[in-house]
Amino acid sequence: MENQDLLYHYFSNSLTAAQEKIFEDLLEKDTEFKAQFLFEQNLKEVIKSNEIDNLKAKLQGFEKDLAATKTTRIEFFDSETTKTVKPLFNSKNFAMAASLVLLMGWFGYNSFFGTNYTNIYDANFSTYPNTVYSITRGDTENTLEREAFVAYESKDYKTAIEKLDAIPTEATKEYFNFYKAQAYLNMEDIVNAETFFTLVLQDNKSFVAESTWYLALIAVKEENKTEAKKHLENLVTNFDYNKEKAQALLKELY
Repeated sequence: MENQDLLYHYFSNSLTAAQEKIFEDLLEKDTEFKAQFLFEQNLKEVIKSNEIDNLKAKLQGFEKDLAATKTTRIEFFDSETTKTVKPLFNSKNFAMAASLVLLMGWFGYNSFFGTNYTNIYDANFSTYPNTVYSITRGDTENTLEREAFVAYESKDYKTAIEKLDAIPTEATKEYFNFYKAQAYLNMEDIVNAETFFTLVLQDNKSFVAESTWYLALIAVKEENKTEAKKHLENLVTNFDYNKEKAQALLKELY
């Protein structure tokens, strides 16, 4: 993930635990990254101002300070390290950014920095339930398939995959790939999830519409708007599954 993406997820409160660790390390060790963070933090505070007149006054103050500045770069003082840091943006770019805020109007920080793909994904994703294998307490059957779906319902996705993989080829069923894809997706293994959902489409049997929906969500997670729209348009045109959700999501992405 690039530094700008980390900053975006930080300010939108959507950093994962792993991303947060990377963010903290960069903030501590990378002076340019910290300078960029300080710049955007200051800009965010300006945008959060409650009164447009107050915002204009602040921007005018910035411009006056910039005009009086002898250096070509704006500096911020870091109270923790008692050092002065220089952002990646020069004074000209800062003035342009400030002017852009006014030009855009009062749309808020998220609008300024673009579509929040993480929030869209989280709002639309839910794990597909086990609808293919009935599990009852009194069931004495002990097969790999049963063990796989017991693990799946227990959210032990790693074991579910291992059990399904252990089933001999001649005993495999057409819905196995879909549930493997689900398990991988819940483990945040996007590459394997996408591979198995694509196999479902190629087989053109069970769970084609459902796989199309999840491929669209994967594309959203990867911030691939073109691919997401392609899958959603296919879903709306050819299937009834999650049709209204797909239509709503398309409107968000356009």
